[in-house]
Amino acid sequence: MRIDGHRRVWSVSEVTAAIWRRFEDVPSVWIEAEISNLRPAGGQLYFSLLDQGVAEPHLIDASMSAVLFERLAVKPVDGSLVQAYGRIEFWRPRSSIRLRVERMEPAGRGLLLARIEELKRRLVAEGLTAEARKRPLPMLPRRIGLVTSGDGAARVDFLRNVVARFPAADVLVAPTQVQGDTAPAQIVRAIRRLDALPEVEVIVLARGGGSLEDLMPFNSEPVCRAVAASGTPVVSAIGHETDTTLVDLVADLRVSTPTKAAEAVVPDAAALARRLDAAGTAGRTVLQRSVRAGAARVDELAGRLARGLRGRGDLAEARVGGVAGRLAPALSRRVATGEALMAGQAGRLRPALGLAEARAAARAERGAALLAALSPAATVARGYAIVRDAASGDVVADAAAVSDGQDLAIDMRGGRVGARAEVAA
Repeated sequence: MRIDGHRRVWSVSEVTAAIWRRFEDVPSVWIEAEISNLRPAGGQLYFSLLDQGVAEPHLIDASMSAVLFERLAVKPVDGSLVQAYGRIEFWRPRSSIRLRVERMEPAGRGLLLARIEELKRRLVAEGLTAEARKRPLPMLPRRIGLVTSGDGAARVDFLRNVVARFPAADVLVAPTQVQGDTAPAQIVRAIRRLDALPEVEVIVLARGGGSLEDLMPFNSEPVCRAVAASGTPVVSAIGHETDTTLVDLVADLRVSTPTKAAEAVVPDAAALARRLDAAGTAGRTVLQRSVRAGAARVDELAGRLARGLRGRGDLAEARVGGVAGRLAPALSRRVATGEALMAGQAGRLRPALGLAEARAAARAERGAALLAALSPAATVARGYAIVRDAASGDVVADAAAVSDGQDLAIDMRGGRVGARAEVAA
């Protein structure tokens, strides 16, 4: 500075030096602003920080090392809202101001998304979102635990649909806040209380839709870990259309609305009754078929046994005939050797022949008795019936061979009766 008459005259360098000294005393600051005109150049990222919160937008130039920029978990683009930390520098040659950025984080919705993404990476790395750990829901739980707002529409929707589908269902409601800073701790306590009750076999987390900020309790680490640690299967029914919360990823089942949750945890009573009726009808049909097949099998075995016994009787008779044929020549030869020897031998043979004949007769009588016991007449006497065609007298063994209105003759104990067939539809 020099004195020119009554004036103090400064040079440009003196003025910029004075300003520079003032900026040397300004500490590093956090600035929240919107990224604009982002561009790389010479190992640096240059951009402007734009303040849209005033009537006339303001901006400040900024720069950041390309190395630091690449290390950012979420890299901003033009239009991103960020919080940038750095030191304000004054560049004396051009008298310009610039923020030298050292740290940068997403702000607003971007910050929330970045936090969600970071937690998601950790949950995935720990295997808490794996499909292999998802458990099936019980078909008809003894009691359903519901974690939701005490006066919200989600509670009403869930209970109304549960009652409509299965009126006998038992629901235990654990009311809690579902948004706000205190909501995560309340939700965790509610989950743990319900999980400690052995009669609660499934837990439903329900709330209506909302903004990303409203849904943040269901993106919080405490709630996600409480769901993952629950010994009771958990259904996530956060009523939102496009966004997926982290609770959806760790829950055993994710549905889009509380109404869908009701459909998932209880069956439709009317549909269940129809299924049970159909199963009963099918079971009776199978049993009837088994009885018919068993009766046919018994008849077949009885026939085979009768034929076998007849064959054994014929064989015995043939054997007796063969023995007699072999004995006759021997007896003739013995007679030729002398009357005395013949008389002695005849005296011994007659009792033996009588015993053989008696034994053969006894065997024949036993065979006849067995045949009589297995005969159709004996089967009828035991309470069974034989159905015949009235016209031909042929035995009718299969219901499929009977036509509607066909005249039948039924042999049963005590005699024969006539009948007319009526085939069921």
